[in-house]
Amino acid sequence: MTARVRALVEALGRFGGRRAVRDGLIVAGVVFAIVLAFKAAGGDPYLGYDAHAYWQAAALDHPYATTIAGGFNGAGGLYEYKYPPPLAQLLFPFHLLPWPVFLGLWTLLLFGVFMWLAGRWAYLALFFPPVLGELWLGNVNLLIAAAVVIGFRSGTAWAFPLLTKLTPGIGLLWFGVRREWRSLALALAVSAAICAGSFALAPVLWADWFTALGTQTEATLAPLAQSAPVGLPIRLAVAVLLTVWAALTDRRWVLPIAISLAVPFAWWNVFSIVIASLRLGSSGQVRIAADHSLPPSGPDRAIEAIP
Repeated sequence: MTARVRALVEALGRFGGRRAVRDGLIVAGVVFAIVLAFKAAGGDPYLGYDAHAYWQAAALDHPYATTIAGGFNGAGGLYEYKYPPPLAQLLFPFHLLPWPVFLGLWTLLLFGVFMWLAGRWAYLALFFPPVLGELWLGNVNLLIAAAVVIGFRSGTAWAFPLLTKLTPGIGLLWFGVRREWRSLALALAVSAAICAGSFALAPVLWADWFTALGTQTEATLAPLAQSAPVGLPIRLAVAVLLTVWAALTDRRWVLPIAISLAVPFAWWNVFSIVIASLRLGSSGQVRIAADHSLPPSGPDRAIEAIP
């Protein structure tokens, strides 16, 4: 039975690696982005909900007003922006684009990142509901997943999860457990430098963010506020255990799972982060995206072997 399952996995992997399948997915992604852009031009308020919050915040004109006023359920209206200021400041030039154009380009970015993460398994992973939800809402979870993968080679990539959703920074425990102090120091130093530059440019935005952060605390800690009804403290505890275990046993593919549990609001689309596990694989073990003839000669070579 094991041999049959392995043969099936290998056959699916070879099929997914075909150029025609890859090119077809690329075309589908472009068409999807164009369709979303046209639908956004029609004024659908829920299409690209999270992406619209980023685009709106990039105007840097009271980006936290909605969140402070109570967001969707309060007097602030739609499109809450909850992240620290650097992302809004980074996207400032893109606010000059019309909203439908921004959404189309943002969707193309997310789809490209998804293709890179999923590799030969993209044609199957595309039907993973959290991925579909992520592409529809336009959140940053796939970008966080990419940062986790890149972060194993350059600690600077960890600045992105740290300066967006904050708690996914629990993944830095990997470097602490493994005593990879240079990577840990680099991640923290780059994040601190970005914060310092951001604050120097707009200290008022940081003051507003801290106020907005206070309005989110109760909702973040309340299990019933999550689509997955498990409160953040419990999820963080599990994420810490998974991260420590993964670091001790050299299982890089486990880290995206831990990160997805550590996200403050456990909406179902956040689990698109686990797609990064396909890219990372598992060192020294049979991997869903691996050729079984590949010798398990180390995590770095295993990563490079995945398309």
